[in-house]
Amino acid sequence: MKRYYIGLSVSTHDPALAIVDQDGETLFAEATERFLQYKRAPNCEPDNERLVSLLRRHCDQKAQFIVAVNWRRFTARFSRLLSQVGLTSAKAIFKSRSPDVKFNTPYSLRTKITNAYAASMYERLGVGFSYAMKLAFPESRYSIRYYAHHLCHAALACYSSPFSEASCMIVDGAGDFGSFAYYRYQSGAIQAIREQKGFASLGRFYADMTWLCGFNPDKGEEWKVMGFAPYGSLDQKAYELLKSLFVFKGSEIRGISSRAYQNILKQLQERLAANTLESRNLAFTAQQVFSETLIEAIRTFHRTCPSDNLAMAGGCLLNSSAAGLIEEQTPFKRLFVPSAPADDGTALGAALLALHRDHPRRHPDKRNGSPYLGSEISKKKLERVVQVSNTPNLRHFPGTIHIETAKLLSDGKLVGWVQGRAEFGPRSLGNRSILADPRPATMKDKINARVKFREEFRPFAPSILYEFGPEYFENYQESPYMERTLRFREQVWTKVPAVVHVNGTGRLQTVKPEYNEKFYALIRAFYELTGIPILLNTSFNVMGKPIIHSIEDAMSVFYSSGLDVLVIHDFLIRK
Repeated sequence: MKRYYIGLSVSTHDPALAIVDQDGETLFAEATERFLQYKRAPNCEPDNERLVSLLRRHCDQKAQFIVAVNWRRFTARFSRLLSQVGLTSAKAIFKSRSPDVKFNTPYSLRTKITNAYAASMYERLGVGFSYAMKLAFPESRYSIRYYAHHLCHAALACYSSPFSEASCMIVDGAGDFGSFAYYRYQSGAIQAIREQKGFASLGRFYADMTWLCGFNPDKGEEWKVMGFAPYGSLDQKAYELLKSLFVFKGSEIRGISSRAYQNILKQLQERLAANTLESRNLAFTAQQVFSETLIEAIRTFHRTCPSDNLAMAGGCLLNSSAAGLIEEQTPFKRLFVPSAPADDGTALGAALLALHRDHPRRHPDKRNGSPYLGSEISKKKLERVVQVSNTPNLRHFPGTIHIETAKLLSDGKLVGWVQGRAEFGPRSLGNRSILADPRPATMKDKINARVKFREEFRPFAPSILYEFGPEYFENYQESPYMERTLRFREQVWTKVPAVVHVNGTGRLQTVKPEYNEKFYALIRAFYELTGIPILLNTSFNVMGKPIIHSIEDAMSVFYSSGLDVLVIHDFLIRK
């Protein structure tokens, strides 16, 4: 009987679902937010109503299913216990809560409510899958396995990496015990070294800084802090306070007490209110402390577990500014971060763990490293749009769509570009992208104002042909998933000003034919017209919404924004 491994991320944010077959091939992996079009999909089940159609599309009717969950089972019980406390004493919590505590701290009201949601999630776990089994696969059977949260992160980082051996480090807001975990990866086996317990958390730290800077971490706005930081400068008083939050003792990072932590946050809030601390300077200082602490933690880890290779995951690895420093400032020579390092990635990590448990001697399928694992725009739906929508200026360019699109981009048009399967992870990598010419200095402001409807300080990513990387970037490193930010060479700033951030950096995407043949061909065609091997690339969405999922989503964004062109497969629509 054939066997499938269904990975579920049942975290209270970024739930996701993955399907892996018994041969180790990833058949599907996608965050729930895409299907629901609900940013980060807080407290939503990953095994929702679409599971029936997914299983029918990817799996055999008569099969065995292993459901792999991204948390230990005892964590569910612990969350239920906490939720009972939070729910039964909600009024008391509201009354006793200090009015000047507005932060995402472990003992805040917000966290207790989150635990209540987590309990509700675990109560519903498997309901959707059980329904799908009875409806679509009545002759099949399934069982559920639970895995440690950080181990799920580690499995994705290690099994999708190009390494046969590596040190592996996980850094996020919180796992089963703490926010740091350390592993050794060799010959397909992941060995736990240590999961650090305690309050020290770079993820919570950055969430708190996001609140203080005026943004909302519940909506994933930590990226705004990272983009805002280069507009500020170091505030020495804030730096000294924030540096005191993390203390290195031996091989461990220790945090101060919760009371002392709250006191520091209160001091910063008071300075912001009194205008003696600017939010942009706090953003710069917080990013500096985050990067320094992460780099020191990695150096310490190397002494414990030396290797040339480092695989990393966890939500903190979405901080591309810090990730871009790792190869330069630590003893590790090569860094790998998967396309979905946050909690959505743990769905695939859990499925791979279950597969490896059943086949411990099988080496991972390196196709797991592809980010193009999500949904595809239905050709039938596209044909229907072509037939009945009476869309003006719709043309078909089979085989030459990249050439026609490159011409329009070189003329300054803003293009929505939809091809193949969606990317797994939060970044558009050439299949669900908004693209533009990086040469006009006004292009960044134009897209922020007309298409994305977001803050003017938000930067855009350069997608670059791999062979030109060293020509455009100092200390060039390949970055296939936009996972790291590097410094542009100063002599090219004026060539591509729309993708050079205010501090001379860019969160680049390395594009190779073997990564994405059609996207490579598009950028190559643009290069042949302009002499510039880069396109401005940003996610196909508007601020506050997930990346588009369906053809309806794509058409909606196209007609309700300042996009000039929409390309889906080989069809092109112009306004």
